[in-house]
Amino acid sequence: MKPLSRRLKRLGWAALVSGLLCVGLFLARNALLPPVARFLDVSEPPLKSDYALVLGGGSDVRPFVAAGLYKTGWVKQVLLPKVKLSPEAEQGVMASEQETTARVLAARGVPAEAVRLLPGECASTADEAASLALLLDAEPNARVLIVTHTFHTRRARSIFHRALGARAGQVHFIAAPTDGYSADDWWQSDDGFGCYANEYMKLATFRLR
Repeated sequence: MKPLSRRLKRLGWAALVSGLLCVGLFLARNALLPPVARFLDVSEPPLKSDYALVLGGGSDVRPFVAAGLYKTGWVKQVLLPKVKLSPEAEQGVMASEQETTARVLAARGVPAEAVRLLPGECASTADEAASLALLLDAEPNARVLIVTHTFHTRRARSIFHRALGARAGQVHFIAAPTDGYSADDWWQSDDGFGCYANEYMKLATFRLR
């Protein structure tokens, strides 16, 4: 009975310590959790460049940032990836992401002749990086501002640097804001928590590969 009693006591102490740790983390969340989000943000101030590349997956915000870069003279043209069509877009039920992004750019004053498509169809950030590598093969001196959400910049930078190799210095990452949450309060909403948790999982998967 004594060994069982000792085990129960150890379990009791472990449960108590774990509970106190959880309470401590909860009380300190406002200090501890914002840096967790900010770690993912490696965005930079804009530099005079040839292109702004709008990464797929954020047509509600990213095209607006790219249009701003064009209108303020930071870039000469905007690049769009040929994003793989969703089933709804293939059936004509809804506009494709590429069409939606192009419409936003036009509405924000970017002329059609200043919008250019990257070569090849893209279904991931890695595809977009490979497509940009093809463009830089043809234009080895081009500089590109890559527009994506704040939380995506670290992983995107790693993916593009791997794809571009020695030309990685020709790209810079510009952050688009998130809607409804930020690094300061991301854990307080389902969308924010899911977004940052998902990005950390994707980043871990990329590192393991």
